[in-house]
Amino acid sequence: MLGLLSERDVIVVSLLLVFSYALSNYKSIQLVFHPDRYHGNQVSNGIFFEGWYYKLVLNEYENTIVAIPGVSMNDDKRFSFIMIAYNNNSHYFRFPYETFSSIEEQFLATVDNEKNIFSYEKLIVNLQPNDEDDASESFQMNLTLSSHLSIPDLSVIAPATMGPFTWIPTMQCYHHVLSMKYDIQGSIQIDQNEKLSVTGIGYLEKDWGYSFPSLWIWGQANQWENLPSTSSASLFFSFASIPWHFNIKFPGFLIVFEYNHQFYRFNSYLQSIINNLSVNNETNQLSFTVYDVLFQHKLHISTYCDESEYVSSALLYGPRNGGMEKFVHEILGRNIYFDVRLSKLIQNETLNGDSDDPFVQHGYYEEILFQERAVSIALEITGDVNWLTEELRKTYENVYPWNFSLIRSLIQYYKLIITRFSQHCNASHSVLVVEHW
Repeated sequence: MLGLLSERDVIVVSLLLVFSYALSNYKSIQLVFHPDRYHGNQVSNGIFFEGWYYKLVLNEYENTIVAIPGVSMNDDKRFSFIMIAYNNNSHYFRFPYETFSSIEEQFLATVDNEKNIFSYEKLIVNLQPNDEDDASESFQMNLTLSSHLSIPDLSVIAPATMGPFTWIPTMQCYHHVLSMKYDIQGSIQIDQNEKLSVTGIGYLEKDWGYSFPSLWIWGQANQWENLPSTSSASLFFSFASIPWHFNIKFPGFLIVFEYNHQFYRFNSYLQSIINNLSVNNETNQLSFTVYDVLFQHKLHISTYCDESEYVSSALLYGPRNGGMEKFVHEILGRNIYFDVRLSKLIQNETLNGDSDDPFVQHGYYEEILFQERAVSIALEITGDVNWLTEELRKTYENVYPWNFSLIRSLIQYYKLIITRFSQHCNASHSVLVVEHW
């Protein structure tokens, strides 16, 4: 009895500790499940940044427009900013931090004493360049955003885009996709040009932490050359070097492909496997293949551009070394594309050891679910990404062979158990029917 009481005491104390921790960290825990909201209210000192990224592809403009509101702070200074990327140029407007405001209960941020408003529903911009700004054009936007397509959480343990990594309080940079796709309607005026009524498609994400990674690859697309208007498809991918304690770093990736409102996730925290990541910083050539952990789906992505056309990029500011530095090259041109193919992997009962294709060797064949070319893409390749390709190659070579065989065996046993169970149920049902008669 004493032992039983002692065990209960341990359980009660443990529950009280968990409850007190949750109570004292209520706001931080709340932000885990609402990563779209502003995190800076929890920061009193040290280095911190936060920014929301709006990508706007408008029918009335040839070039994609990007709007990024945010804040940057360290022990010496704090300020808010708005960055506009357009026509391969960036325009960087700075404001006193005191002119930035946000609402705790929802995603709503304003800059320059509410002259600029950013939320799920509205994007309002009124920007005139000053001498201290790195900007040469003025921007007025009044846009209504609607029909957002958000990525559902996997579980309480794996919320938001980063899943379980969202719970870790010491990450260098957190990333969250707020909307894979949304509709745009409103008006825009750039500099002294005519004010235009506009419609289009957008994308919305955010980053926060204390610095961008030392190297990364990032891409996004939600418009396609030949996709019927009745269908929907959106793509986001990100590879990065993730620093950890004791000078350890490891490669991580987040990949989400949506097709007709079904989400296919290929993430490092889900043990997905990358094969043949090939990157060229100079030519912006990129290709890779990724498999989910159960080898049920395969996603292949590669860039395509006309060699006769120059692919230009805008140079953006990003958080680094405790401040904002101009070092991020982002491609927003219309002369570079993503070729995207999603396949379902179907398992045969027989193997084919004569084939060079490892999947065919293990008795798989592909059923193509989606194959299209994405237009109006966004792409960033920053840093020595050869490290990423090498680390992911090692992971593939070390994990793939035994994982493939293991998964294939597990699936076979699973099918066998289901088959036997079904046969048993059918046999039992037949006996009951006979006895009834």
